[in-house]
Amino acid sequence: MKKISQWILIVGLGLAILWGLVSLSQRGGTQPNLTEATHTITDVRGRRVTIPRQVKRAYYPYYYQNLLTVAGPKAFERVMASSIFDTANYSGDLYQMLKAKSPGFGQVTDVGSTLKSNFNLEKLIATKPDLVILANYQYEGIGQGNIDRLGELGIPVVFIDYTDLKPAAHYQSTKMLGEIFGTQKRAAAVNQNYHDHLNQVALRLKQVKTKKTAYFEQRSAGASYAQYGKAYGSQMLMGVLAEEAGAKNIYASRIKGTGDVNPEFLFQQNPDAIFLDGTNYADSQTAALKIGYGVSAQQTQASLTALINQRPGFKNLKAVKNGQVYAMDNHLMRTMKDYVLVEFIAKQLYPEAFQDIDPEQNLKDFNQTYLPNLVDDSIFLAQWQDGTNSQEQN
Repeated sequence: MKKISQWILIVGLGLAILWGLVSLSQRGGTQPNLTEATHTITDVRGRRVTIPRQVKRAYYPYYYQNLLTVAGPKAFERVMASSIFDTANYSGDLYQMLKAKSPGFGQVTDVGSTLKSNFNLEKLIATKPDLVILANYQYEGIGQGNIDRLGELGIPVVFIDYTDLKPAAHYQSTKMLGEIFGTQKRAAAVNQNYHDHLNQVALRLKQVKTKKTAYFEQRSAGASYAQYGKAYGSQMLMGVLAEEAGAKNIYASRIKGTGDVNPEFLFQQNPDAIFLDGTNYADSQTAALKIGYGVSAQQTQASLTALINQRPGFKNLKAVKNGQVYAMDNHLMRTMKDYVLVEFIAKQLYPEAFQDIDPEQNLKDFNQTYLPNLVDDSIFLAQWQDGTNSQEQN
Protein backbone atom coordinates (compact mmCIF):
# COMPACT_ATOMS: atom_id res chain seq x y z
CA MET A 1 0.00 0.00 0.00
CA LYS A 2 2.86 2.32 0.92
CA LYS A 3 4.53 1.73 -2.47
CA ILE A 4 1.26 2.47 -4.28
CA SER A 5 0.88 5.75 -2.39
CA GLN A 6 4.43 6.77 -3.29
CA TRP A 7 3.81 5.92 -6.92
CA ILE A 8 0.63 8.01 -6.94
CA LEU A 9 2.54 10.91 -5.35
CA ILE A 10 5.29 10.74 -8.00
CA VAL A 11 2.78 10.59 -10.85
CA GLY A 12 0.88 13.48 -9.34
CA LEU A 13 3.99 15.62 -9.07
CA GLY A 14 4.94 14.78 -12.65
CA LEU A 15 1.51 15.79 -13.90
CA ALA A 16 1.67 19.01 -11.91
CA ILE A 17 5.05 19.92 -13.41
CA LEU A 18 3.81 19.05 -16.89
CA TRP A 19 0.70 21.16 -16.40
CA GLY A 20 2.81 24.05 -15.17
CA LEU A 21 5.04 23.88 -18.22
CA VAL A 22 2.05 23.79 -20.58
CA SER A 23 0.47 26.70 -18.76
CA LEU A 24 3.69 28.72 -18.90
CA SER A 25 4.05 27.96 -22.58
CA GLN A 26 0.53 29.19 -23.26
CA ARG A 27 1.31 32.45 -21.44
CA GLY A 28 4.30 33.22 -23.62
CA GLY A 29 6.76 30.33 -23.65
CA THR A 30 9.48 29.01 -21.39
CA GLN A 31 12.71 30.89 -20.93
CA PRO A 32 14.62 28.64 -23.38
CA ASN A 33 12.02 29.34 -26.08
CA LEU A 34 12.23 33.07 -25.35
CA THR A 35 16.00 32.93 -25.78
CA GLU A 36 15.63 31.11 -29.09
CA ALA A 37 13.11 33.71 -30.28
CA THR A 38 15.46 36.67 -29.78
CA HIS A 39 19.04 37.70 -30.37
CA THR A 40 21.17 40.73 -29.60
CA ILE A 41 22.80 43.04 -32.14
CA THR A 42 24.92 46.19 -31.87
CA ASP A 43 23.66 49.19 -33.83
CA VAL A 44 25.63 52.10 -35.31
CA ARG A 45 25.24 54.12 -32.12
CA GLY A 46 26.96 51.35 -30.16
CA ARG A 47 23.73 50.24 -28.46
CA ARG A 48 23.29 46.54 -27.63
CA VAL A 49 19.67 45.72 -28.47
CA THR A 50 17.74 42.47 -28.13
CA ILE A 51 15.44 42.01 -31.10
CA PRO A 52 13.06 39.31 -32.38
CA ARG A 53 14.77 36.62 -34.40
CA GLN A 54 11.89 36.72 -36.86
CA VAL A 55 10.89 40.30 -37.62
CA LYS A 56 7.44 40.41 -39.19
CA ARG A 57 6.28 43.98 -38.59
CA ALA A 58 8.91 46.70 -38.79
CA TYR A 59 9.21 50.45 -39.17
CA TYR A 60 11.89 51.23 -41.77
CA PRO A 61 12.94 54.85 -42.38
CA TYR A 62 14.56 55.55 -45.76
CA TYR A 63 17.44 53.87 -47.65
CA TYR A 64 14.86 51.77 -49.52
CA GLN A 65 17.31 50.52 -52.13
CA ASN A 66 19.53 49.14 -49.39
CA LEU A 67 16.61 47.33 -47.77
CA LEU A 68 15.75 45.59 -51.04
CA THR A 69 19.43 44.92 -51.76
CA VAL A 70 19.97 43.14 -48.45
CA ALA A 71 16.56 41.67 -47.58
CA GLY A 72 15.37 40.83 -51.10
CA PRO A 73 12.54 41.99 -53.40
CA LYS A 74 9.74 41.13 -50.95
CA ALA A 75 11.23 43.01 -48.00
CA PHE A 76 8.37 45.52 -47.82
CA GLU A 77 5.95 42.73 -46.98
CA ARG A 78 7.51 42.89 -43.52
CA VAL A 79 7.61 46.69 -43.30
CA MET A 80 4.41 48.14 -41.85
CA ALA A 81 5.44 51.79 -41.49
CA SER A 82 7.90 54.31 -42.90
CA SER A 83 8.58 58.03 -43.46
CA ILE A 84 7.51 58.37 -47.08
CA PHE A 85 8.36 62.07 -47.46
CA ASP A 86 12.10 61.40 -47.22
CA THR A 87 11.99 59.60 -50.57
CA ALA A 88 8.82 60.88 -52.27
CA ASN A 89 9.93 64.51 -51.99
CA TYR A 90 13.50 64.07 -53.11
CA SER A 91 13.25 61.18 -55.56
CA GLY A 92 9.70 61.08 -56.84
CA ASP A 93 10.33 58.71 -59.73
CA LEU A 94 12.02 56.17 -57.49
CA TYR A 95 9.06 56.43 -55.12
CA GLN A 96 6.61 55.72 -57.95
CA MET A 97 8.71 52.77 -59.13
CA LEU A 98 8.68 51.31 -55.64
CA LYS A 99 4.90 51.64 -55.46
CA ALA A 100 4.51 49.90 -58.80
CA LYS A 101 7.16 47.20 -58.53
CA SER A 102 7.90 46.40 -54.88
CA PRO A 103 5.32 44.09 -53.24
CA GLY A 104 3.98 45.58 -50.03
CA PHE A 105 5.36 49.09 -50.51
CA GLY A 106 1.99 50.55 -51.43
CA GLN A 107 0.48 49.31 -48.17
CA VAL A 108 3.13 50.85 -45.89
CA THR A 109 1.71 53.35 -43.38
CA ASP A 110 3.28 56.78 -43.56
CA VAL A 111 3.95 58.01 -40.00
CA GLY A 112 5.45 61.37 -40.92
CA SER A 113 9.00 62.59 -41.20
CA THR A 114 11.59 64.18 -38.95
CA LEU A 115 12.56 66.26 -42.00
CA LYS A 116 9.15 67.94 -41.78
CA SER A 117 8.93 67.80 -37.98
CA ASN A 118 5.69 65.82 -38.19
CA PHE A 119 6.87 62.36 -37.12
CA ASN A 120 3.84 60.80 -35.35
CA LEU A 121 4.89 58.36 -32.65
CA GLU A 122 1.31 57.34 -31.83
CA LYS A 123 0.64 56.48 -35.44
CA LEU A 124 3.79 54.38 -35.48
CA ILE A 125 2.81 52.54 -32.30
CA ALA A 126 -0.62 51.85 -33.79
CA THR A 127 0.98 49.77 -36.56
CA LYS A 128 2.13 47.34 -33.82
CA PRO A 129 5.75 46.99 -34.91
CA ASP A 130 7.91 44.29 -33.39
CA LEU A 131 11.00 46.34 -34.31
CA VAL A 132 11.67 50.00 -35.14
CA ILE A 133 14.66 50.60 -37.44
CA LEU A 134 15.70 54.26 -37.38
CA ALA A 135 18.21 56.17 -39.47
CA ASN A 136 20.86 57.92 -37.46
CA TYR A 137 19.79 61.28 -38.91
CA GLN A 138 16.38 60.82 -37.22
CA TYR A 139 17.75 60.65 -33.69
CA GLU A 140 17.49 64.33 -32.78
CA GLY A 141 14.08 64.73 -34.42
CA ILE A 142 12.53 61.80 -32.57
CA GLY A 143 14.30 62.36 -29.26
CA GLN A 144 15.58 60.02 -26.58
CA GLY A 145 12.33 60.31 -24.62
CA ASN A 146 10.29 58.79 -27.44
CA ILE A 147 12.91 56.12 -28.03
CA ASP A 148 12.69 55.21 -24.34
CA ARG A 149 8.92 55.09 -24.57
CA LEU A 150 9.07 52.57 -27.39
CA GLY A 151 11.36 50.46 -25.24
CA GLU A 152 8.92 50.65 -22.33
CA LEU A 153 6.21 49.33 -24.65
CA GLY A 154 8.41 46.37 -25.51
CA ILE A 155 9.29 47.68 -28.99
CA PRO A 156 13.08 47.50 -29.57
CA VAL A 157 14.76 50.33 -31.51
CA VAL A 158 17.94 50.03 -33.58
CA PHE A 159 19.82 52.61 -35.64
CA ILE A 160 21.39 52.18 -39.08
CA ASP A 161 23.37 54.78 -41.02
CA TYR A 162 24.13 54.96 -44.72
CA THR A 163 24.38 58.75 -44.73
CA ASP A 164 27.83 58.47 -43.21
CA LEU A 165 29.58 57.36 -46.38
CA LYS A 166 32.56 55.91 -44.61
CA PRO A 167 32.71 52.19 -45.52
CA ALA A 168 32.53 51.06 -41.88
CA ALA A 169 29.02 52.49 -41.48
CA HIS A 170 27.91 50.83 -44.72
CA TYR A 171 29.30 47.47 -43.65
CA GLN A 172 27.77 47.57 -40.17
CA SER A 173 24.35 48.73 -41.36
CA THR A 174 24.25 46.05 -44.05
CA LYS A 175 25.29 43.35 -41.58
CA MET A 176 22.54 44.52 -39.22
CA LEU A 177 19.86 44.36 -41.91
CA GLY A 178 20.98 40.84 -42.76
CA GLU A 179 20.64 39.84 -39.10
CA ILE A 180 17.25 41.55 -38.76
CA PHE A 181 15.68 40.01 -41.86
CA GLY A 182 17.45 36.65 -41.75
CA THR A 183 19.47 37.24 -44.93
CA GLN A 184 22.97 37.07 -43.47
CA LYS A 185 24.54 35.35 -46.50
CA ARG A 186 23.10 37.91 -48.88
CA ALA A 187 24.29 40.76 -46.65
CA ALA A 188 27.78 39.25 -46.50
CA ALA A 189 27.88 39.03 -50.30
CA VAL A 190 26.79 42.66 -50.62
CA ASN A 191 29.50 43.77 -48.20
CA GLN A 192 32.13 41.70 -49.98
CA ASN A 193 31.15 43.20 -53.33
CA TYR A 194 31.43 46.71 -51.87
CA HIS A 195 34.83 45.94 -50.36
CA ASP A 196 36.16 44.39 -53.58
CA HIS A 197 35.26 47.42 -55.70
CA LEU A 198 36.73 49.95 -53.27
CA ASN A 199 39.85 47.84 -52.86
CA GLN A 200 40.27 47.72 -56.64
CA VAL A 201 40.20 51.52 -56.75
CA ALA A 202 42.70 51.82 -53.89
CA LEU A 203 45.14 49.45 -55.59
CA ARG A 204 45.01 51.34 -58.89
CA LEU A 205 45.46 54.71 -57.22
CA LYS A 206 48.89 53.52 -56.10
CA GLN A 207 49.91 53.99 -59.76
CA VAL A 208 48.97 57.67 -59.64
CA LYS A 209 51.93 59.95 -59.00
CA THR A 210 50.21 63.35 -58.96
CA LYS A 211 46.69 64.00 -57.76
CA LYS A 212 44.39 66.13 -59.90
CA THR A 213 42.29 68.91 -58.47
CA ALA A 214 38.50 68.76 -58.54
CA TYR A 215 35.51 70.79 -57.44
CA PHE A 216 32.46 68.98 -56.03
CA GLU A 217 29.09 70.71 -55.82
CA GLN A 218 25.65 69.66 -54.67
CA ARG A 219 23.28 71.12 -57.24
CA SER A 220 19.77 69.97 -56.34
CA ALA A 221 18.22 73.31 -55.32
CA GLY A 222 17.99 76.89 -56.52
CA ALA A 223 15.69 79.10 -58.55
CA SER A 224 18.09 79.25 -61.50
CA TYR A 225 21.24 77.54 -62.68
CA ALA A 226 23.14 80.77 -62.25
CA GLN A 227 22.99 80.17 -58.51
CA TYR A 228 25.67 77.98 -57.00
CA GLY A 229 24.73 75.06 -54.81
CA LYS A 230 26.79 73.85 -51.87
CA ALA A 231 30.44 72.83 -52.08
CA TYR A 232 31.42 69.51 -50.55
CA GLY A 233 34.24 69.59 -48.02
CA SER A 234 36.21 66.69 -46.60
CA GLN A 235 33.73 64.91 -44.34
CA MET A 236 30.34 64.97 -46.03
CA LEU A 237 28.87 62.62 -48.63
CA MET A 238 30.57 63.35 -51.95
CA GLY A 239 33.58 64.76 -50.15
CA VAL A 240 34.20 61.37 -48.56
CA LEU A 241 33.84 59.59 -51.90
CA ALA A 242 36.14 62.14 -53.54
CA GLU A 243 38.94 61.24 -51.15
CA GLU A 244 38.45 57.53 -51.81
CA ALA A 245 38.67 58.30 -55.54
CA GLY A 246 42.03 60.01 -55.13
CA ALA A 247 40.78 63.50 -55.98
CA LYS A 248 42.37 66.65 -54.57
CA ASN A 249 39.16 68.38 -53.49
CA ILE A 250 39.74 72.14 -53.60
CA TYR A 251 37.36 72.66 -50.65
CA ALA A 252 38.70 69.84 -48.46
CA SER A 253 40.76 72.14 -46.27
CA ARG A 254 38.18 74.93 -46.12
CA ILE A 255 35.00 73.17 -44.99
CA LYS A 256 34.17 69.84 -43.35
CA GLY A 257 30.61 69.18 -44.47
CA THR A 258 29.01 71.38 -47.10
CA GLY A 259 29.37 75.13 -47.38
CA ASP A 260 28.71 78.14 -49.54
CA VAL A 261 30.62 78.43 -52.77
CA ASN A 262 32.95 81.38 -53.21
CA PRO A 263 33.14 81.85 -57.00
CA GLU A 264 36.31 83.92 -56.66
CA PHE A 265 38.02 81.05 -54.83
CA LEU A 266 36.74 78.56 -57.41
CA PHE A 267 38.20 80.60 -60.26
CA GLN A 268 41.48 81.06 -58.41
CA GLN A 269 41.81 77.30 -57.94
CA ASN A 270 40.74 76.60 -61.54
CA PRO A 271 40.32 72.83 -60.95
CA ASP A 272 41.11 70.09 -63.44
CA ALA A 273 37.58 68.67 -63.21
CA ILE A 274 34.12 69.64 -61.96
CA PHE A 275 31.72 67.08 -60.50
CA LEU A 276 28.12 68.13 -59.90
CA ASP A 277 25.64 65.93 -58.12
CA GLY A 278 22.00 66.42 -58.99
CA THR A 279 18.69 64.65 -58.77
CA ASN A 280 15.28 64.32 -60.33
CA TYR A 281 13.83 66.59 -57.67
CA ALA A 282 10.07 66.34 -57.16
CA ASP A 283 9.72 70.15 -57.05
CA SER A 284 9.39 71.22 -60.68
CA GLN A 285 10.08 74.86 -59.74
CA THR A 286 13.60 74.03 -58.66
CA ALA A 287 16.38 74.36 -61.23
CA ALA A 288 18.04 71.11 -60.25
CA LEU A 289 20.69 69.36 -62.25
CA LYS A 290 18.52 66.67 -63.79
CA ILE A 291 19.85 63.15 -63.40
CA GLY A 292 18.66 59.90 -61.86
CA TYR A 293 15.52 57.77 -62.10
CA GLY A 294 13.12 59.09 -64.73
CA VAL A 295 15.72 61.25 -66.49
CA SER A 296 17.04 60.80 -70.02
CA ALA A 297 20.56 61.53 -71.23
CA GLN A 298 19.19 64.45 -73.25
CA GLN A 299 17.66 66.04 -70.14
CA THR A 300 20.92 65.73 -68.24
CA GLN A 301 22.90 67.33 -71.06
CA ALA A 302 20.37 70.15 -71.35
CA SER A 303 20.58 71.02 -67.65
CA LEU A 304 24.38 70.82 -67.69
CA THR A 305 24.49 73.20 -70.64
CA ALA A 306 22.07 75.60 -68.96
CA LEU A 307 24.20 75.64 -65.82
CA ILE A 308 27.40 76.31 -67.73
CA ASN A 309 25.82 79.01 -69.89
CA GLN A 310 24.09 80.86 -67.07
CA ARG A 311 27.02 81.16 -64.66
CA PRO A 312 29.11 84.26 -65.39
CA GLY A 313 32.63 83.33 -66.47
CA PHE A 314 32.08 79.61 -65.98
CA LYS A 315 33.14 78.81 -69.54
CA ASN A 316 36.57 80.24 -68.76
CA LEU A 317 37.35 77.53 -66.22
CA LYS A 318 39.93 74.99 -67.37
CA ALA A 319 37.61 72.07 -66.60
CA VAL A 320 34.84 73.52 -68.77
CA LYS A 321 37.18 74.33 -71.64
CA ASN A 322 38.48 70.75 -71.56
CA GLY A 323 35.02 69.21 -71.27
CA GLN A 324 35.82 67.83 -67.81
CA VAL A 325 32.40 68.57 -66.31
CA TYR A 326 30.43 65.64 -64.93
CA ALA A 327 26.98 64.95 -63.52
CA MET A 328 26.24 62.25 -60.96
CA ASP A 329 23.00 61.14 -59.33
CA ASN A 330 22.85 62.27 -55.71
CA HIS A 331 20.74 59.24 -54.83
CA LEU A 332 23.49 56.80 -55.73
CA MET A 333 25.06 58.00 -52.51
CA ARG A 334 23.89 56.35 -49.30
CA THR A 335 23.52 53.03 -51.12
CA MET A 336 25.58 49.85 -51.35
CA LYS A 337 26.29 50.70 -54.96
CA ASP A 338 27.82 54.13 -54.34
CA TYR A 339 31.23 52.62 -55.05
CA VAL A 340 30.39 53.31 -58.71
CA LEU A 341 30.68 57.01 -57.90
CA VAL A 342 34.19 56.41 -56.57
CA GLU A 343 35.04 54.46 -59.72
CA PHE A 344 33.52 57.15 -61.94
CA ILE A 345 35.43 60.01 -60.29
CA ALA A 346 38.69 58.07 -60.31
CA LYS A 347 38.33 57.09 -63.97
CA GLN A 348 37.65 60.65 -65.13
CA LEU A 349 40.68 61.97 -63.24
CA TYR A 350 43.07 59.11 -64.01
CA PRO A 351 41.87 57.38 -67.19
CA GLU A 352 45.13 55.52 -67.75
CA ALA A 353 44.87 53.67 -64.42
CA PHE A 354 41.16 52.88 -64.85
CA GLN A 355 40.80 52.30 -68.57
CA ASP A 356 39.33 48.81 -68.13
CA ILE A 357 36.93 49.85 -65.36
CA ASP A 358 33.38 50.57 -66.54
CA PRO A 359 31.38 52.27 -63.74
CA GLU A 360 28.19 52.45 -65.82
CA GLN A 361 28.28 48.71 -66.50
CA ASN A 362 29.12 47.98 -62.87
CA LEU A 363 26.03 49.95 -61.88
CA LYS A 364 23.88 47.95 -64.29
CA ASP A 365 25.33 44.69 -63.01
CA PHE A 366 24.54 45.63 -59.41
CA ASN A 367 20.96 46.54 -60.26
CA GLN A 368 20.44 43.33 -62.22
CA THR A 369 21.78 41.27 -59.32
CA TYR A 370 20.23 42.98 -56.32
CA LEU A 371 17.52 45.35 -57.56
CA PRO A 372 15.96 43.67 -60.60
CA ASN A 373 12.62 45.41 -60.00
CA LEU A 374 14.28 48.84 -60.28
CA VAL A 375 16.24 48.33 -63.50
CA ASP A 376 15.54 50.97 -66.17
CA ASP A 377 17.34 53.06 -68.78
CA SER A 378 17.61 56.32 -66.86
CA ILE A 379 20.90 58.23 -66.70
CA PHE A 380 22.92 58.23 -63.46
CA LEU A 381 26.46 59.19 -64.56
CA ALA A 382 27.33 61.57 -67.38
CA GLN A 383 30.05 63.70 -68.89
CA TRP A 384 29.03 67.04 -70.36
CA GLN A 385 29.07 67.09 -74.12
CA ASP A 386 29.37 70.30 -76.12
CA GLY A 387 25.89 71.59 -75.39
CA THR A 388 25.21 73.49 -78.59
CA ASN A 389 22.61 70.92 -79.68
CA SER A 390 20.93 70.71 -76.27
CA GLN A 391 17.76 72.63 -75.60
CA GLU A 392 18.66 75.10 -72.87
CA GLN A 393 16.46 75.10 -69.77
CA ASN A 394 15.46 78.14 -67.74
